[in-house]
Amino acid sequence: MAQRQDIEESRAGEARTPAKVGRVLLHFGKLPVAVAVSVGLGWLAIRGLDWGLVADNLTDVSPLLLALAFAVFMFAGWLRAVRWRVLFTTDKISVARLFIVQHEGLGLSNVMPFRVTSEMTQLAVLTLRDGVRGATALATLGMERVVDVVASTMILGVAFFLVPEMKNFTIFVWGAIAFTVVAIGLVRVFAWSESLALVNRYRFLAAFAGAVKELERERLRLLISLGISILYWMLVGVTSWIIALAVDLPISPLAATVVIMGTIFFATAVPAAPSAVGSFEFAIVYVLGFFGIDKADGFGFAVICHVVFFLPATIIAAIFLPREGVGSFRKVRSVAGWVFGAARRSS
Repeated sequence: MAQRQDIEESRAGEARTPAKVGRVLLHFGKLPVAVAVSVGLGWLAIRGLDWGLVADNLTDVSPLLLALAFAVFMFAGWLRAVRWRVLFTTDKISVARLFIVQHEGLGLSNVMPFRVTSEMTQLAVLTLRDGVRGATALATLGMERVVDVVASTMILGVAFFLVPEMKNFTIFVWGAIAFTVVAIGLVRVFAWSESLALVNRYRFLAAFAGAVKELERERLRLLISLGISILYWMLVGVTSWIIALAVDLPISPLAATVVIMGTIFFATAVPAAPSAVGSFEFAIVYVLGFFGIDKADGFGFAVICHVVFFLPATIIAAIFLPREGVGSFRKVRSVAGWVFGAARRSS
């Protein structure tokens, strides 16, 4: 009987191998496309640049203002960890720990070509190292994204009426509103699906739906997390405005907020090389063009923003992630696969 079972498992493994190979090839097959997009957008960003002027802009940067920009952004990151902590209704996990876990995911994502690396890493660390239930961790991560979308859409909506240049992005603002409605609708669907017999057949899906429903009932927690999210994005905008002051770029704090938010959304939505090299600079230069900013001035600002927004998380991940026991992407994928595969094993 045992021998027969071993043979069947071996055959099943052989049958799954082509599928696994296919998935790997699909993932890495996207990498050349992403790199090509980044190279193309990067070329558009630097085409016709006055490199002498760019060099002058970078050498004239105020070190004090640059240090202040780093400090403000790190404080914004701390608030982001506070927001995540608010969404945990039962698990006792510190804000400091969530700050590290969050930046471990962000930092690894900066050097990987896969968009979901950040969430997969955070999920893996929380379940392996901190003993958080996979369903709970996934629900808080998902709700974080929804709250982020709502907060950023609210800020864009206000900017639409206060910043005249925003009229050039009307279609994108309406797109953000539509995406927000869909995101909120998905939360309602997941919360409602807890009562479905099909969902209850799978332990993990039922636990996930239950965790989402429990979070949805915590209206005060959601309201607090929304307020923190709005403050977070405002501080991100302040960070970019301080950088603008450091390079003597004449834009208002609200305009700087709109520019960096639009850039982050674009860089995460478009296929790109690791750290969104090329596409990040293109987005900033393109958006600043509507504010009458010269390309050379905008490119220097974009390079510094890129360093400030990407370097801290990458350094934190390089320091702390190897200590977690999930430092390799293979381990991260295996843990994520285990969490999502729990539904099939529990049926």
